[in-house]
Amino acid sequence: MAESNSEDKKYVLDFNSDENDVSSLTVLIHDVRFHITVDPADLQKRDKPLYYEYLNKVSGLREAEEREEEEVEKAQIVVKKSKKERSQDRDSAVDVTEDEEDGEDADQDSGSAQVELRNWILDAFDEIVQEWAPADRDPVPSTLHEWYHGPTYFYSIQVKSGQLEPELVETTDDLTAKIDALVPKLHMPKYIQDINVPWLSANDLIVNAEVTSPEPAHPGLVTHKPNSDKFFFKPVVPSQPGPVKREISILQKLSKLDLDIKVPRLLGFVSASESKSSKTEAMGMLLTPIANPKPLTTLLSTDIPASQRQEWAQKCETYVKELHSHGIIWGDAKADNFMVDEDNELWIIDFGGSYTEGWVDPELSETKEGDRMGLEKVVKALEDPVEGTFDPETEESERKGRGSEVKETASGLFVTEKIEDHNKRKREREDKDEEGDEKKRRKEDGGEDDEEYVDEAEE
Repeated sequence: MAESNSEDKKYVLDFNSDENDVSSLTVLIHDVRFHITVDPADLQKRDKPLYYEYLNKVSGLREAEEREEEEVEKAQIVVKKSKKERSQDRDSAVDVTEDEEDGEDADQDSGSAQVELRNWILDAFDEIVQEWAPADRDPVPSTLHEWYHGPTYFYSIQVKSGQLEPELVETTDDLTAKIDALVPKLHMPKYIQDINVPWLSANDLIVNAEVTSPEPAHPGLVTHKPNSDKFFFKPVVPSQPGPVKREISILQKLSKLDLDIKVPRLLGFVSASESKSSKTEAMGMLLTPIANPKPLTTLLSTDIPASQRQEWAQKCETYVKELHSHGIIWGDAKADNFMVDEDNELWIIDFGGSYTEGWVDPELSETKEGDRMGLEKVVKALEDPVEGTFDPETEESERKGRGSEVKETASGLFVTEKIEDHNKRKREREDKDEEGDEKKRRKEDGGEDDEEYVDEAEE
């Protein structure tokens, strides 16, 4: 299939756990697709300890999801309140900290709980992977159609000799239907069908690379076989037609305005039909590929020259101001939706709307004020990467164990990457605190005056 920068190509395509606690996991491991089902009834009959271990993990996931649903409901209530009632005490850093009393709550977030359950399932799959999907397996080039319709091996998890063991099961129409349901398809209204861009067949597009996060994984960079044109494939999200249509409309408007900002252009659609002439259903959009893109979030570091960060900050402000001057609201304003290409050029992406907690208050979602709020935090993070940023995975788990609620929609063009230099920035904060303590001690001891110490610290 596609080339990947990852040595361990384990991509989650789908995961769910139903009302009977039956879990289904679909993964792509080194280009081999597996669908794994865990039925607690099978475990209960064979091994009670494993049965209860599984139920504990499912229960942990359920409880985390319920907590986060409550948070969403609270946010929706806030949206309905008057903007005048909104607290003016905003933290300008990229942070989502809550009251101190919540900091002691070590409850797991749903993402972590799901990963734990998935890993528990996949641990039983090591021998199968080694045999049928080894890491040194040569990748097989595939078309976009083949990527979504490739062969799938169906397994259930059983218990033998006190150990979890995968068992190959017969392919059924119901199982096949579950895989078919993972293919993105969305009916497009006539005003979108009439946009003057080509509709290409999934059979004519070669997958060059996958996007693995946020899940589910999907093809990213693709090449059109007839002419070698490259595109970024952005699949539609059938359950969220509104954000898809919003982004298409804004991208089309931007192409007509021809503004002096770097934004991916809508270059075409991928037809969900075998017929090349069909424009009824789309699998996704074909957008301008950004060369070696990096989310701005990953560049919020003192390792980046201040002059470069200042240039990006100015462009961030210019881009948003330019959008607003033409009546366009960005929507999900955050650093992850600014991308930097291989030439250090800044791009603005993601026009599907919605918001991300910690960047934009829920009642300001998809408003100019919300855009300005998110922009202010981006600029502050660029100006002061030490105080203006944090690693949401690490610090959130430290304070509560519940990740910030991300309102992910079809608007996610590129992935939110983990900030790899979090520990470095944490050390910088600690060094800064130590300098402050040392300064205080020196003043108390009368050893050095304040101005000399400030100069030394600045140097």
